[in-house]
Amino acid sequence: MKRRVFVVDDSPICRAQLRDWLEADGDVEVVGEAADGESAIDSIGRLHPDVATIDLRLPGMSGLEVVTLVMAKSPLPMLILTGDPTADDPGIAFEAIRRGALDLLLKPSMDDDEAIRALRSHVRWLANVPVVRHLDGHRPEPVRQDGPRAEPASRSPARVVRKANDPVIVGIAASAGGPSALATVLGALSTDLPICLAIVQHLPRGFAASFVSFLQARCSLTVRLAEHGMEPRPATVVLAPDDHHLELIDGRFALTSGPPVEGHRPSATVLLRSLAALRGAAIGVVLSGIGRDGADGLRAMRDHHALTFAQDASSSVVYGMPRAAVEEGAVLRSLPVAELGDAIAAAVRNARRGWWS
Repeated sequence: MKRRVFVVDDSPICRAQLRDWLEADGDVEVVGEAADGESAIDSIGRLHPDVATIDLRLPGMSGLEVVTLVMAKSPLPMLILTGDPTADDPGIAFEAIRRGALDLLLKPSMDDDEAIRALRSHVRWLANVPVVRHLDGHRPEPVRQDGPRAEPASRSPARVVRKANDPVIVGIAASAGGPSALATVLGALSTDLPICLAIVQHLPRGFAASFVSFLQARCSLTVRLAEHGMEPRPATVVLAPDDHHLELIDGRFALTSGPPVEGHRPSATVLLRSLAALRGAAIGVVLSGIGRDGADGLRAMRDHHALTFAQDASSSVVYGMPRAAVEEGAVLRSLPVAELGDAIAAAVRNARRGWWS
């Protein structure tokens, strides 16, 4: 059965190009197009496509309003397609995701065959993801194998010597649905906590800096792009940059260029496995996302007595990565996203007292 796609873009040239790209393999059908928000909402309600691609810069009603109204009236997976990530107000794309869009991709250039294939693949996958508003419940999605699985830890990492004033390190994995979940979790954490958070959020290339701004506007902690050699500092959030794994090595953050894991670089599994040596001085969290990145890394942390959390099915936009972590036996507690921040804060205070190890 063909996946049925609706395209929203004010440019007739872009709409025609997207139609050609999406239909090239014969298993996707573009069932409708719209050049403005009002037409998009009406047509999506009538046609009930499997997935929609949305350009946020539309005449009249904005793309943000389209996302909000579609999710209220006719919820479906929406993929935000955008141009230059350095353009004015790049944070608008993350606001669209916070309002319910599933994911974000850069519009491919005409000669970028790899990006065009990735667009088709992503649309196919999103067409199978259930999107349900909070009042309608949630159905779990199938776990996708994105690439080679990380090898399980073959030996226990050496215990790291920690100073009394060192912050507890919290490693967080997130993908589709992650921006909104991260904003909720970080917004619940206060600056007096002895905590440093390291985050791998799957993003298109070029959007990491604007995602830092998005998160900074939604929490009181200091949010920064990770730099090689950076020391973990209290009340600080570090985000993995483009095309580098983020690890904790010898007490400092390191940016490394190993091969992709689970199809990703940065990979959450790489980050979380590097935190396993901290044992009870680290916490691992897996949030909403497609696939299984982070599951093996969280299991390594759990095997070495770190406290581990996952976002539960009812609050996950896509219950893929959390479900994989649960099935891996990596999760000590699954919680609604609205409760995770408080749970992390309580765990940090208990970790500093040293009662779990």
